[in-house]
Amino acid sequence: MLRSIAWHAVLGLVWLGCTNDTPSTDDPGESDSMTEDALVPELQDAIDPDDDPAAAYAIVGEPASVVAVAGLHLRSGPSTSDTILESMPYGATVDVLDETNGWYQVTHDGLTGWSYGGYLSPTSFASGPTKRERAIARAKSGVGFSYHWGGGCWNPGSEHPGVCNGNCPECTHAGQWGADCSGYVTKIWQIPGATALTTCTHPYSTFSFRYSTTHWHPIARSNVKQGDAFVYNSNGAGHIFIYDHGDPWGWVKAFEAKGCSYGIVHDSRTVTSSYIAIRREGYN
Repeated sequence: MLRSIAWHAVLGLVWLGCTNDTPSTDDPGESDSMTEDALVPELQDAIDPDDDPAAAYAIVGEPASVVAVAGLHLRSGPSTSDTILESMPYGATVDVLDETNGWYQVTHDGLTGWSYGGYLSPTSFASGPTKRERAIARAKSGVGFSYHWGGGCWNPGSEHPGVCNGNCPECTHAGQWGADCSGYVTKIWQIPGATALTTCTHPYSTFSFRYSTTHWHPIARSNVKQGDAFVYNSNGAGHIFIYDHGDPWGWVKAFEAKGCSYGIVHDSRTVTSSYIAIRREGYN
């Protein structure tokens, strides 16, 4: 499987860059960089690999709920090498005390320890959000972070969104967080598997999204729903964004890593005939 995906990466290198698709948009250059190491998520603490990570991490000082279907480990420290104190069941409510590197110190039934934040959701999501709703919440949590050529990570609680300067691919980026268009969608859709928003990976390019069906498939524009994506890749250029709402043949509201001078935004744009609509597997 990794060799197959890596081969798509090699092909994708031929299709670098995003160019303007209409005068009203500024679709940026995009990196297709990827390695086999990037395909191995750092997340090791969800018992069920098919779980869908929380829309955004817990908030220090506010209660949160466990959203890992099979339960979530409470450990003695903020890493998978620390001792498991207990496995908290799905729906368990915890008090959130502190955070470090995507891990949260929490108290559950009088026991205090550390759990991975990707499966601790603010109690506002405790009623059971759908996978699409979680994806949109992940998209929202990335808005305001910088465009980062070859990047694909952000920390919803960070006050340092990163800075991009210049015109990609000849651009410079400062800071830990940011994403380009395909890196942003990859993390929103949680493909190839559950991966922390703070884990920087970039396994797919716009070439991958347009010409393969690894974890997604094309759909008719008339069937597009919130959380689906529009992608194009042609003649060495490409771009991808997440559809929110609007006319799929005209103006839509979208989530996208728009470009170096814009960053990650939630704004209006047109959808030209160059784009096709695609849907993540598992999104009904």
